[in-house]
Amino acid sequence: MAGQAYGAKFRKKNVDTPIDILELSYVIERDSQSGDLARTLLQQGHTLYEPDPKVPRGLRRHLPSGNIELGYWRDDKFIVIINDPDRESDK
Repeated sequence: MAGQAYGAKFRKKNVDTPIDILELSYVIERDSQSGDLARTLLQQGHTLYEPDPKVPRGLRRHLPSGNIELGYWRDDKFIVIINDPDRESDK
């Protein structure tokens, strides 16, 4: 499902029009499993975070540019431990 379809299909246009929560949940689960949701969010300019299974308390930060950084949060700042060596830095 394209990124715009999420907003267009499920945007509440009228307070009297209910949102089908079960359908929305199904679509989000399906697109999350396929990777479509992450791709859509990255294409829209969002940054995504996920736990890194190899590093305790470590996170992978997926940037819209395609870069992936490994790091952790400290004092409201993301501290980068490793940059993706195959790409240019976003800094």
